[in-house]
Amino acid sequence: MERKEFDLFELIRLLSANKTFIIVFVAVVSIAAVIYSLLTPQIWSSSASFYAVGETGTALPFDLPGLGGLTSKFLDTGGGDQSINFVTAMKSREFSEDVIRKFNLINYFKITKPDSLARMDKALKLMHQKMVAIEFDQESGLIKLRIESKSKKMSREIADHYLSKLEHYNKVQKLTKGKMNREFLEGRVNSTRAQIDSLILAVRDFQTRNKAIDLEAQTTALIESYSSLVAEKMKLDVEYELARKNYSADSPVLADIQTKRTELQKQIRSIENNSGGGIKPTYMVNISSLPDLGSKFAQLKMNLEIQTKVFEFLYPQYEAARLEELRDMPTLDILDRPREAGLRVRPRRAIICLAAAFLSFIVASALVLIGSVFSNNKDRIKEIRDAW
Repeated sequence: MERKEFDLFELIRLLSANKTFIIVFVAVVSIAAVIYSLLTPQIWSSSASFYAVGETGTALPFDLPGLGGLTSKFLDTGGGDQSINFVTAMKSREFSEDVIRKFNLINYFKITKPDSLARMDKALKLMHQKMVAIEFDQESGLIKLRIESKSKKMSREIADHYLSKLEHYNKVQKLTKGKMNREFLEGRVNSTRAQIDSLILAVRDFQTRNKAIDLEAQTTALIESYSSLVAEKMKLDVEYELARKNYSADSPVLADIQTKRTELQKQIRSIENNSGGGIKPTYMVNISSLPDLGSKFAQLKMNLEIQTKVFEFLYPQYEAARLEELRDMPTLDILDRPREAGLRVRPRRAIICLAAAFLSFIVASALVLIGSVFSNNKDRIKEIRDAW
């Protein structure tokens, strides 16, 4: 049987012969696309972009004598990637559930599951798939937040809520640690200052009553050596108390500090025992070789020197902790704040209509060609049917 060759002119002839079908098919599909684009919900977007400023760290002067590098360990001196922390926090379940409850997204997504936990899990999944997009550029450190919903106002409000909650989260997280260290140092500074004031009054009163007795040169050296040991012991006590607030009880840092404290305590007791001991408080030296008045005056001076050294150690830490607490407050450098969109994100009606018209023309043409193939090969189709 003679077979006809198919060429471009044959295609044009077929399309022309079935133009009514093609036009009707394209018109129906196009009208359906227009109806769909008009009925489908409009999606509006609101976005924000910001940097994380003030990377995790501290401005405390750790090079001061007596710290020995310990404080930098438990006050978090190593800079962390705050931007990654922000992104992780915004993607966390706590943040997401707060948004779902505040904006009633379970009803927004029309979730009707009877189990409340199942409803929440479904809302979390839909929110991250269809509503919330968080991007982080590692090179520039820029964080972008985009919210898409059926309402301009809702999109902006959700974006604003993310930013305000992030600022609150970061402020509470950082100031809790900074405030804890500042309050601890403030208490020690005030206590030491009160002791110094009391000792200054005691020394002045002693000098007034006893006409300012002078001390022997060898006693001065002993007092300086002993006061240095006691001051170092008290500094270690401060480091130990701070470390207890930041490390667990079995931490090797705590064990190391305790070892140093024990060794210093042995040296102090050795000096006290060699000097006779027995004067309270226990760290006051009893110098039996000196006259009684000279011994008491030496004890007052030594105690005052100890407290002065401790104060010189504590006060710079206290001032730095105050500055650190204030420095941590601003954390977000917002470049673009959320606003209500002027143009919708979806549906793109023109694109939908053009794409529908083009695809419907392709489908209609394909149907005409398939129909022509079947029409021109009836005998072969019959042979295939008979073979089956």
